[in-house]
Amino acid sequence: MEKTFSGGIFMRYALLIMLVSSMSVLFICGYFTAVIKVKYGKSWLHAVPAAVAVLMFNIIFALVEMAKAGRWE
Repeated sequence: MEKTFSGGIFMRYALLIMLVSSMSVLFICGYFTAVIKVKYGKSWLHAVPAAVAVLMFNIIFALVEMAKAGRWE
């Protein structure tokens, strides 16, 4: 029996899309941190994009580690 569904290539594309989207969210968090700094000066509002940036960094790290695993083939 031949395998008609190649799950490896679809999972690679899914990992790539998730990685690109999390990196773009990380970039947007940096942008909003700068906007908050210009508008409001030093304030506690920096905590919101900083917390999201930390979460996105963890997601990027997890995606890279998942991509190294051999289960995606």
